[in-house]
Amino acid sequence: MRPTIMRPLRAFLPVCFLFICLLLALLAACGGGDSGNAEIGKLSDPATVPTAPPWDKPPDVAVLDPNAIAPVGGAPPTATPAPEGASGVCGAKYTIESGDTFSSIATKCGTTTQAMKDANPGVDPTTIKPGQQVNVPAAPQPSP
Repeated sequence: MRPTIMRPLRAFLPVCFLFICLLLALLAACGGGDSGNAEIGKLSDPATVPTAPPWDKPPDVAVLDPNAIAPVGGAPPTATPAPEGASGVCGAKYTIESGDTFSSIATKCGTTTQAMKDANPGVDPTTIKPGQQVNVPAAPQPSP
């Protein structure tokens, strides 16, 4: 009959072997100690850090006219009046464009975000995608 103490020891040996291999791999990855080539503080010493040569002549100053800067992606959308009988300035339906939110659509179409949500009960405002069509409620009428 074999001694029962050997079974746990036999199961423990592969774990020990893996641990030793891991430890050796970590030591090899870390360099195993000081190689003697690095000098402390050498990289942070401004006198030894290479820099770009100075300009012979600085570039001319360019002053930009803020009114002449075109926004990225073209001009911002402008609201166009809807055909007769349609609701809102965007019409009864609106096709989602990239970057649109219910809030931005409401602003474009002259309505409120809550009215947009109410007009689209089956649509989750956080998951709208370009190309999807949503209902646009009529713009709220100003009180006299």
